[in-house]
Amino acid sequence: MGALVISVDVEAVEAGWRGAPTAVFFTDRDGVIFVSNRSELIFLRRNPDAGATALPALRPFPPHRLRRVSDHELWHLEAGRYIPSTALHLQAPIPLLDLTGEVLIDAGPAFRLAWLQALAVTGLLLTLGTLLFLAAERRRNLAERLEIEEAAKAALEARVEARTAELSQLNRDLRHEVAERREAEAALRRAQDDLVQAGKLSALGKMSAGISHELNQPLMAIQSFAENSAILIERGRTEAASGNLDRISELARRMGRIIRNLRAFARQERMPIAEVGLVQVVEAALEIGASRIREAGVQIVWDPPAEITVRAGEVRLQQVILNL
Repeated sequence: MGALVISVDVEAVEAGWRGAPTAVFFTDRDGVIFVSNRSELIFLRRNPDAGATALPALRPFPPHRLRRVSDHELWHLEAGRYIPSTALHLQAPIPLLDLTGEVLIDAGPAFRLAWLQALAVTGLLLTLGTLLFLAAERRRNLAERLEIEEAAKAALEARVEARTAELSQLNRDLRHEVAERREAEAALRRAQDDLVQAGKLSALGKMSAGISHELNQPLMAIQSFAENSAILIERGRTEAASGNLDRISELARRMGRIIRNLRAFARQERMPIAEVGLVQVVEAALEIGASRIREAGVQIVWDPPAEITVRAGEVRLQQVILNL
């Protein structure tokens, strides 16, 4: 019914490839180079033995020598200054265009690198051989020196043997004395360790009783605040309930600090001394002891002064205020 003809300027396509360092060309089924980034290859015949379908009028473009490298061909060419004299030939069919894409990768840098590597290995072997020769000479000189020293050593050994028996006896006595002293030192260290451990256990027993009492007070306060919060929430007083929850969180943090104190003491550590606000410590003690104060029917008059800062451990100072 009809035909659609598309005209493509192949020279414009090739112009974008001209600067590429690798020679690329495409051959048709007759082996004729149809497209290439090297203008001197255009319309050369890739396969001079193509048979009847080849175009005998075209100049041939075969390698004058060909070798196989693994699964590829290594070409030796004489095709101009822009075509490598020794190149690795790769090709791949393009069935859609009925062409074969081929590329010639310059193998010269690889050969030059191989020569450089060979020279480097040769130089390394020569250097190693020189070092081995010098080592052998040094060893021979050392052997001669050792022979001279052996003669002097034989004379010296005769004099040493006379003192060996006496020194051996003295050495045995000294080792026995050292062993006795080491046993005494080990026994002393064990006794010291036992005393330290006993002191720690005694102190921990006393501290555990006070800490259990100290933790019981904030637990009771937490219970009281929680019950009050439930009542306040039922009455719709969420702000007051939120304040009680904040106090519960603060009491929980203080209980954590108390436990850390006990743990630090068990590891023979101390809580760091820092700047502590005395007003906040007294108010916290009053909060923790609020339930006991109400049960005892005691009225406490507390007029907070201006902020007073002291250097102390906050938890231990709060325990002092609670005891008072």
